[in-house]
Amino acid sequence: MKTLYYSAFLLLLTLTANAQDSDYKKYFLTEQECPKGMNFIPAPPAFNSVEFANDIYFYNWGKQQRETPRGQQAAIDEVERLEKVYSEVIGFTISKEETPDIFWLAQMAVNDGTRANRNVKNHYKRTRPFAYFNEPSLVSQDDDKERSTFSYPSGHTIRGWMYALTLACVVPDSTDMLINRAREYGLSRVICGRHYKSDIDASLILASAVFSRLNSCEAFQEQLKKARKEYAKLRKK
Repeated sequence: MKTLYYSAFLLLLTLTANAQDSDYKKYFLTEQECPKGMNFIPAPPAFNSVEFANDIYFYNWGKQQRETPRGQQAAIDEVERLEKVYSEVIGFTISKEETPDIFWLAQMAVNDGTRANRNVKNHYKRTRPFAYFNEPSLVSQDDDKERSTFSYPSGHTIRGWMYALTLACVVPDSTDMLINRAREYGLSRVICGRHYKSDIDASLILASAVFSRLNSCEAFQEQLKKARKEYAKLRKK
């Protein structure tokens, strides 16, 4: 009987912890405050346009990278968690356990970017390049799942930019490396065949809009203060 009660107690603790995680505020911005990308993100390039010819050029460029070390990095970027990607840039571990204030600052900013991106993507419903050309992507085991999702703008890319821009406010000495990593992270999507170059460019515009709006958000500024204090303690160590 004691064993049964103890198991039930452990289950209750687990459910409580999961509920706390799921109940944690997911966004800094309200739905009304979040930039409306439809007001400033143009439609994706028409098939007979110069811009689409540029997309085809970069699609072919990306395929040429796949058998190189850069292609290997693109395949890793496809599946790697953002906190690990950017931990490698700034030189310390970003996690809920070790750096919770920095983790949630970046994660919630990413959530705001993702929500803004989703609205635009679901409106334009652009077919992904690997599906349009009926060719396998670099990470072809996920092609069936990805074929039914949309390309413009790039969700991976806006998340990468939101993470980098936010961390640059906390670790300003790493700004150059963070921005370069975000740029490379976006280009990895072109190499994988998941996105056109114009998808990547649109994501940067949208990320800039969301990040600008965050800088006037009181909740973001409060969490940024906490994150900076947490980083200051790390530097002392």
